[in-house]
Amino acid sequence: MSARGALRGLFTSILIAATAPAVAASFGLSPLGLAIGANELSGSVVVTNSGPDEIVIQARPYAWSQSGKESRADTRDLIMNPPIFKLAPGEQQLVRVASRTAPLAEAERAYRVVFREVPLSATNPQPGFRITVAMDIPVYIEPLKPAKASVTWRVERSSLIGENAGGRRLRLRNVQLMDGEKVVHTLPGLVVLAHSRLDIELPETASQAHGLRLIGQDDADQPVAIDIPLVASQ
Repeated sequence: MSARGALRGLFTSILIAATAPAVAASFGLSPLGLAIGANELSGSVVVTNSGPDEIVIQARPYAWSQSGKESRADTRDLIMNPPIFKLAPGEQQLVRVASRTAPLAEAERAYRVVFREVPLSATNPQPGFRITVAMDIPVYIEPLKPAKASVTWRVERSSLIGENAGGRRLRLRNVQLMDGEKVVHTLPGLVVLAHSRLDIELPETASQAHGLRLIGQDDADQPVAIDIPLVASQ
């Protein structure tokens, strides 16, 4: 998975099966991310069926890590209750998300939970394409002690590199990379996880700039502006 694709706070994947005209399912999630405090037992997500048909939804957690590039792995760290359920049109379901393991002392743990429509049984087929939707959200288990992000930035060759030595994620929205007054690259958002490194591939115009400034908005909707040093190629 590319870093650019995975850094979005939310993504929707489309899976197509069967034949003929398309039949689309639709559902929504609220909120679009969870931060479960060290003293909290769980968090919750409300899933709403906004489509015209009954659907079946499965919720599945993945461990989320960054070591240059992003990766996900199956995990049993999180409990989903219920993990699978039916929703009639307009119906809602509250899904509890809880951790099986104790919080870390000084760093948050990061996960992504995928909510995916389960295709209807082959014994009850519907005519036409069946388009099933999957959405995923971030889930953070906060540490026992208060933590902050501490990210250093640099550009090497054709990559923007962010290294977070802190125990909390840094999340920025509406990110722009500026070369003087010129916008050379944009991202809808980015996340650098605790004690992690994120490499973001840059277009040639950005990597050849004489100096870059990263601007965006943080979780408190405050503006952020960071001057980024460029490292000359060896």
